[in-house]
Amino acid sequence: MLCSTSKMSRIESGHAIVSPLELQTLLQLYRVPEGEETERIEAIAAAARQRTSKYRVLPWVRAYIGMEAEATEIDYFQIELVPGLLQTEDYARAIATAHGTGRPPAEVERLVKIRLQRQVRLTGSEPPQLTAVLHEASLRLQVGGPRVLREQLAHLLTMAELPHVTLRVLPFTVGAHAATGSAFTILRLPEPDAQIVYLEDLWNADYINRSEQVTAYTEAFGRLLDVCLDEAGTAAMITDIMDGLR
Repeated sequence: MLCSTSKMSRIESGHAIVSPLELQTLLQLYRVPEGEETERIEAIAAAARQRTSKYRVLPWVRAYIGMEAEATEIDYFQIELVPGLLQTEDYARAIATAHGTGRPPAEVERLVKIRLQRQVRLTGSEPPQLTAVLHEASLRLQVGGPRVLREQLAHLLTMAELPHVTLRVLPFTVGAHAATGSAFTILRLPEPDAQIVYLEDLWNADYINRSEQVTAYTEAFGRLLDVCLDEAGTAAMITDIMDGLR
């Protein structure tokens, strides 16, 4: 392959896109017989390259975008921020500006455009089943100021009306919980039993797919749902916070 061990690891774990030549080499090395199977794999690889080529972002972000585009179910737990697929344009712009102090305005707008393009899938013909658990802190942190936050909260109420979107709030009163201090995303992909846990920090991201690790996160997510406000209580809290914004 004439590449590093780390690159091979990223390819085999689904975190790197392969070129057509690399794929042909791998198919030969893994002794995949020519025919329908190789054609299917080549088609998947081509779709992955086309899907991510329009996003000029860091490689670890691009890998996530590719998996997000294929996911049939997405579970979010967020502590400080609204999940990307549920953000308004102004909210996303405020985050992009805050994360990149001194970032040129054109670059900020490019990142916002990418975020909005990713959101189109939620209103498409085959949207994923999305469940978002938001800590109360994420509803009160005034990203972009009161006006931007108020519009963002109104948008959450609108998105929660979609049949494939479930929104639940974890209130401050719960105290310590099953995922204290750990925001995460669980992606369920079309392949049988294929699940990825995505963890992100300022510099990099981790993709967890070992069964015992994924199970720990899915069980924690279930325990979070057990102590969240129900959907009516969630809507009531969001409305109350909106009413308090000036």
